[in-house]
Amino acid sequence: MSLTLKGRKVEMLNHEQVIKDLKENSYDEAARLAGERIGETVSKGTIHRIARHYNALKQKDASLTHMTENSLRLGWACGRPMAKYKGAYPNGFLRRVDALMEVTDETKVLHLFSGSIQGRENEDTMDISEANNPTFVADARKEFPIESDTYDMVIADPPYDMTTTDGVKIDYSDKLWKTEYIKPYSWVSEAIRVLKPGGYLLVLHHLVYIQPKGATRCGVVSITCGPNTRIRCLSIFRKHTEIEAAIHALPDA
Repeated sequence: MSLTLKGRKVEMLNHEQVIKDLKENSYDEAARLAGERIGETVSKGTIHRIARHYNALKQKDASLTHMTENSLRLGWACGRPMAKYKGAYPNGFLRRVDALMEVTDETKVLHLFSGSIQGRENEDTMDISEANNPTFVADARKEFPIESDTYDMVIADPPYDMTTTDGVKIDYSDKLWKTEYIKPYSWVSEAIRVLKPGGYLLVLHHLVYIQPKGATRCGVVSITCGPNTRIRCLSIFRKHTEIEAAIHALPDA
């Protein structure tokens, strides 16, 4: 299952124009107009795929119910973390990420709240603790010491700190790492900033993260590590490219 739009006709079409057509026409009519421009027949399904990719369906849904059987909605059974330090990724998690995201040696990756990741020497890490020997020793709640548009992918596994609606505070930062409470969204805007246009933000958390400004949700993966462990989810977002920014700036019909 791919997170990118593929196909000869999809690549031939002007996606911004397709979305403009769709705001004032049906899927069938938008397909007819698109076909006239390239001199070939374009199906309603092709238009629907393009619209879904840019979260521009005619009936939008801010929840997760807009994810059809063709959208990214997976479940992974991973092993319990095998690393010696607390807060490590589930066993096998990164191998699955590599396969899903088609990670290669050329993919520029940053791990936030990284701890001591082993075997990923070609990837960068950021952690508040110097003892973990990260690429960047930094507090993710503040501005990252990284230039904008640097990474193809940012993977974040923050402490699962949160405050419930009835005021109950869950604070893993202090209990496990003796650091200050980290609000779930305090670092997201900086993570988006350091991504290249079209780059991906992956967030491993108990929360299904809301869609960040300047990005589109691509999918949610549920992750389990066996009995008597809490289920987690991986929220996947794509930073807007120039064309996506233009599409999302279009006025509603």
